[in-house]
Amino acid sequence: MRRGWQATWVFPVSLLAGCATSASAPDDRTAPEGWDPAPTAFEARAVPSLEPMVVPGAAVMEWLAASRWASGLAIDYAGLEIDQPRPEHAEVRLTGLRDDAVSAYEFRLGLDETEAGWVVRSVERRAICRRGLGDSGLCL
Repeated sequence: MRRGWQATWVFPVSLLAGCATSASAPDDRTAPEGWDPAPTAFEARAVPSLEPMVVPGAAVMEWLAASRWASGLAIDYAGLEIDQPRPEHAEVRLTGLRDDAVSAYEFRLGLDETEAGWVVRSVERRAICRRGLGDSGLCL
């Protein structure tokens, strides 16, 4: 087991997007009365076939670039946070979604080190519901 590994990236919109938008993201810090923000259950997602990378952080960024979320910064969401507490595990959070039901998405990525390099082997996603979670398990 490796000790001392910790990588965290937080990308301000102005640095990654290179442009500002006129629409502002809803404020997720306070919920209006009657709303009960809650997460859905994590669900397995398809993992794209990507080239192995030399370091685990590069494998996470390669996955993000291959996902449909790569082009959404400052358009569909306002923030991107990547936390990688161990080389084989990463958490990606897309926050400030401009959606009336979903305020954020969280992804859990599992990585493996192969002879060729690091690859993303599993992806799970859950939504953080802005108004609450319905009986169906979906956002209201």
